[in-house]
Amino acid sequence: MNINESVIMAAAGTVSALFWLFLFIRGNGKYSEIIKTKAAKELQLHEIFFTGFELMKILKINVKSGKFTEKRKNISEIYGQRYAEFYTYLFTGAQISYAALLFPVSLLAGAAAGSLITALLGTAASVLMLFVLDAEVRKKTEEKHEEIMCELPDVIMRLTLLINAGMVLRDAWSMIAESSDTALGREMKQTGSDIRNGMPEIDAFNLFAERCRTKEIRKFAGSLVQNIKKGSAGLSESLQQLADEQWDEKKNYVRKKAASSEQKLLFPMLMIFVSIIMMIVVPVFTNML
Repeated sequence: MNINESVIMAAAGTVSALFWLFLFIRGNGKYSEIIKTKAAKELQLHEIFFTGFELMKILKINVKSGKFTEKRKNISEIYGQRYAEFYTYLFTGAQISYAALLFPVSLLAGAAAGSLITALLGTAASVLMLFVLDAEVRKKTEEKHEEIMCELPDVIMRLTLLINAGMVLRDAWSMIAESSDTALGREMKQTGSDIRNGMPEIDAFNLFAERCRTKEIRKFAGSLVQNIKKGSAGLSESLQQLADEQWDEKKNYVRKKAASSEQKLLFPMLMIFVSIIMMIVVPVFTNML
């Protein structure tokens, strides 16, 4: 690495470090009501999040804008619609704080080590910091969707049995919801609460589908809404048909999951096989020599 590259990295690192120091001084003492929350304390380096919040303020980053719609929806699924805006703001500020700290450190480390690769890897890592919490939220959202999909056939079947036994939809729904503490059960409890508080059943079930955001739940809620509009005459038959469809989808999902797991295990098994072969072959060749 030539001297010019080291000088450039040192200069860029110094400028970015001074800018970070500016953010630190300007934001220090602010945003304490956010940084001291339990949610913030669960994240690493929450003490410096005010630097990210201050940079958001300077750049006029608004988490209420359309650019953050998908992020807010994902977060609302995990933390609830009520706290979606807060967590969107918190996670965005946290990610910017991580990136803003790592970027000058990477440049200065690369200059000190005389390594352009170190600086580039650090810079790439700082960019990734802007997405790390988003990826974690998406992972939790996908896990929730999988859990809901696997539980849904059983819930529909139980709902069908209770309705066939003469129970009205609202009471059957509440009974199932109160007996479950799963992701689907909690969403059903919220829907039951909405109905008890005066929300029309059709609106409550549509909102239920919006919160869960899976095609299976949308189909389930759509079937309920359609039958409510028709007078619930064929609700039990409709649910029975839907339950059969969901059981088939669950079976297909389990098969795909099993096939995916087998593929993931293939590489470790291959490595173990190669290691065993090497343990056998190498001593044989050594003795021959």
